[in-house]
Amino acid sequence: MKWTRRIAVVGIVWCAGLLAASTVPGGLPLPTPIILAPALLLALPGFVITLIAVRSLAVQETGTRAGGGQALWRLLRETMPGWVLIASWLLFAGFWLVGFLAISGAPGVPEHRAGAYVVNNHGEVTVIGKAQYLTLKAQEQRIAACVPGGFCVFAAVISTALLRREARGEAVRP
Repeated sequence: MKWTRRIAVVGIVWCAGLLAASTVPGGLPLPTPIILAPALLLALPGFVITLIAVRSLAVQETGTRAGGGQALWRLLRETMPGWVLIASWLLFAGFWLVGFLAISGAPGVPEHRAGAYVVNNHGEVTVIGKAQYLTLKAQEQRIAACVPGGFCVFAAVISTALLRREARGEAVRP
């Protein structure tokens, strides 16, 4: 779990850095897939591992797969200080809020066709200026960084809680 937490923290920093860089005028000069690939490589393994750990925690505590939410809440409540939970929830919600706002404000997919900047909205193509194109590309990159960022926050908090329980040497509750 230690390496899971480390990877998740690196993922949080990476995604937060991408969000900050995408707010600079002109945004990042990299294509969105190049930005998205490292973010997903940092987020997905830790997220999947923590989901499996939460599932096994529920089975250990209750004897069934049901009750995973209660077991997870009990784990967080017993091992994490309240201020850390609030800060992590705000960070998680912040990532998702930025992503939601970026999606809701997008008039379509920005493209560069035959020397012109256009927005493609389900086949309806509208010509736009370079400044608006760069703004829309930055918005697209924010969307690509928000989802992995939220997954990394989840993985970091859960893995930290599991490590704290393990360090205390606590037995599983019946």
